[in-house]
Amino acid sequence: MTMPLLIAQLSDSHVGMALDVLEGRLDTLAALHRAVAHVACLDPLPDLVLFTGDLAERGHAAEYEAIAQALASLPMPVYAVPGNHDHPSVARDALPACMPVRADAPAQTCCYHVQHAGLQLIALDTVVPGRPHGALDSPQLDWLERTLARCHDQPVLLFMHHPPLPTGIEAMDACSLLEGGDRLAALVRGYGQVQGLLCGHLHRPVQMSFGGAPLHVAPSVAHQIALDLRPEAPLRARLEPPKISLHRWSAALGLCTHTSYVGDFGRGIPL
Repeated sequence: MTMPLLIAQLSDSHVGMALDVLEGRLDTLAALHRAVAHVACLDPLPDLVLFTGDLAERGHAAEYEAIAQALASLPMPVYAVPGNHDHPSVARDALPACMPVRADAPAQTCCYHVQHAGLQLIALDTVVPGRPHGALDSPQLDWLERTLARCHDQPVLLFMHHPPLPTGIEAMDACSLLEGGDRLAALVRGYGQVQGLLCGHLHRPVQMSFGGAPLHVAPSVAHQIALDLRPEAPLRARLEPPKISLHRWSAALGLCTHTSYVGDFGRGIPL
C-alpha cells in the first residue's frame, strides 16, 4: 500500500505588520519562523507545504525577502498563492520556486499546476488588486477547466486564499470570494476527483463542503480572528495559540485534516 502524503498548510503570516498591533505583543516575522521550525521538527516530516496567502502585510519586496529567508530552511517543496495583502507579481518574482507560474497561466495571475506523488496540485489566484475580497474571473476558470481536463481522472487538490462560502463571521464573509464561486463549484462537482479545497484568509480553522468536496480553511500562523457569530459583530483579532493545518492524504481514503499547535501548546504529556 502506498504511504500517505503529509501536507502542512501555513496561512496568513502577514510579515511586515506593524509591531504595535495587538498592544505590541505580536511579531509576525518571528511567528513565521516559529511555524517553519515547527514544521521542520514534525515526525513524520511533511512531504510538502502549501501556503495559502497573505504571506506579507503590504506586499513589499523586503517582506518577501524575509519570507524567503524564513522558508529556506525547509527541506520539502513549498507552494504558495497570494492573498489580498500580497502583491502577486512582487511575490512571484521574490519566490519563484514557491509560485512556479508558467506561460499558459491566465495573464497577470499566479495560477499554476504541479504534481507531487500522484496528487495534482492546482493553485488559484483570487486576488482583486487593491480590494480585500476575492474573485475568479472567466479566464482563470477557463484555465482551471482545461487543467482539470488534462488531469485525466487523477486526484486533484485545489488551494487558494479566499474561501468561496460564508462562515457566519459576517465581517470576513463580506470580503470572501464574491465572484466565480458558482462556476468553481460546478467544476469541482463535474470533475469528481477533487480531493479538497484548501483556503486561508479567515484566520480560523473551518471545515465545510463545497461542490461535493471537503473545504478546509487554515488558521493563521500569527494571530486569529475572534469567533463571533452574532449578526454585524465587529471584527476583532485575538492572540490565540498559533496553528498550522496538517493534511494526511491517500488515494484510498482521501483527505484527513488535523490542527497542529505551534510552540509549547504542541507538546504532549505522556498518559
